[in-house]
Amino acid sequence: MTDIVQELKAGATITDVLRSQQSYHEQRRWGTDALFDGRRLSRPSAADRAALWHAARAELTTQPAGIRLAVDGVKLANEIRESNPLGSDVLHIAAAWSARYWLEEEAHHEIAFGRLMEMAGIDPIEETEVVECRGELPRDNYARVCVLQACVEIEACVSYGWAARGTEDELVHDVFHTVMKDEVQHRQYFASFAKALVETGVYPVKDVLSMAYSWVRPDGGETFGSAREAQTERQGHVNWWERVRTGDEEYGLADDSLHEGPIHAKKLSSVFALVREATGIQAESYDDLKRAYFASLRTNDIDRIRSAVRAGAARETASAH
Repeated sequence: MTDIVQELKAGATITDVLRSQQSYHEQRRWGTDALFDGRRLSRPSAADRAALWHAARAELTTQPAGIRLAVDGVKLANEIRESNPLGSDVLHIAAAWSARYWLEEEAHHEIAFGRLMEMAGIDPIEETEVVECRGELPRDNYARVCVLQACVEIEACVSYGWAARGTEDELVHDVFHTVMKDEVQHRQYFASFAKALVETGVYPVKDVLSMAYSWVRPDGGETFGSAREAQTERQGHVNWWERVRTGDEEYGLADDSLHEGPIHAKKLSSVFALVREATGIQAESYDDLKRAYFASLRTNDIDRIRSAVRAGAARETASAH
């Protein structure tokens, strides 16, 4: 159910949408015990071990975000119940999904990667690191957090897909591929929540565009993670992508899996697709997204923002010739 507002306007209730979420969740659910039952690692490579070392830690950081979205969503939904009942319904739906399904599915990922990492002979994550990665997610408005999480899911989708394709070990492949499929669906949910929050007027479109812009901007965007010259102060929350090991470090990853080459290009194009889904604004490049974001600071009218993007692209084409 990717067009929540349309469903609600057609007569669906919160309960109807949650029932749909539950049905979809039950159809897709997989278990870690079943996935690992009787299986062993056969040919885990150094690259496999590096990918597992990182993935196991990255998944630790999802719990604080799930808790924050569940708690803040219900709180805001109740605050706007009288002034914006449709937006309130959207927030209740998003908060319920975060608490019930996202947290559960991310727990599967955390356990699966941690289990496989230890099977590969990597030391288990120490308790102090586990606790550190449970730090509270900083407060932000709900639409921006949904876009943030959609971008994080894109990072995971592309990175895990890359790891699955590159391994020669069947179990490593199956774990990364199975988790990747979950992350694809999570990205879609977050996109649908951001879209619905804009459509119901809970937040202006600039909040969606601002987070996407912050994620991909070449002079320090979030997607560049550990490659950035300056890191953001997180106030207790760990953003694992800022701690990624690269190069010759133990368990270091190849640079092109992070911030250059076709892997990173795929992440960027996926963020532009996310913007189109959530706002209806066509952004094919960073420059398009920048134009859209700057225009959204002046107007909330989607057509005027689209016009600004087209006009900017036309001027750029003309100057190039």
